[in-house]
Amino acid sequence: MPYTDNQDVKIYYEVEGQGPPLIFVHGATGDLSVWRTCGYVDHFKHDYTVILFDVRGHGQSDKPHDVAAYNYRFLADDVIAVLDALHVVRTHFWGYSLGGGVGFALAKYYPQRIRSLILGGAGPDSAAEPMTEPPSPFLEIMRTGVQEGPEAVVQGVRDLFGAITPDYEAQLRSLDYQAQAAMFEYLQYHLHSFEDVLPTMVMPCLIYVGDGDDPDFTHTQDYVKQMPNAVFVGLPGYNHVEAIAKPGVIVTQALDFLAKVEEAS
Repeated sequence: MPYTDNQDVKIYYEVEGQGPPLIFVHGATGDLSVWRTCGYVDHFKHDYTVILFDVRGHGQSDKPHDVAAYNYRFLADDVIAVLDALHVVRTHFWGYSLGGGVGFALAKYYPQRIRSLILGGAGPDSAAEPMTEPPSPFLEIMRTGVQEGPEAVVQGVRDLFGAITPDYEAQLRSLDYQAQAAMFEYLQYHLHSFEDVLPTMVMPCLIYVGDGDDPDFTHTQDYVKQMPNAVFVGLPGYNHVEAIAKPGVIVTQALDFLAKVEEAS
């Protein structure tokens, strides 16, 4: 099975298609399968070499229980480890939610490796430090999962988002809740801001968010104004989950965006 290693953390990856490389990075609590089940791979594999991997803490990658292991620098390093294993010098990048945060980290630490960025449902914001804010809903859910197991996690996510798909429920039941709690603790209390990177992000960027993804929708429009080469796409009627699960509108936009980047190269 295809694994690469980043400082003793094994990262699982898959490759499909042909053409310029395009790496996808999923959100928290997901895994690389979301890009297949929601149809992204089928849309892009004929024109791009699609690279998928499980973010540490998810899927078939290693799942550290140490909060510090989820530093965004390490998550960006995992992307580079996958690219290096495949001898990919530069790539298009698509990240959603947590994956979008990884995109901002790559723009800060490895801009020379990125041809373009497609970022959804994510922002460059800093989290609260020191630890004074109450736990986020997902952090509470995963901490409960450590004690009470899968039923509590599934019900907690249902309470948060309403109906969830059978595929997502299966993913939630398979998670390592201690690893997830460590990740969400880092994301809430130890995340460094990437706002200083925005004016330096000269690579073509497509930024999107559902208008039901409050407060991210308004904030996204504000931060995009600081980016020199970014296009904003709002998705009417989509919340945070729907914006990844229903790819039709953004896929059309992304295909056009990537084609223009290729033409300009």
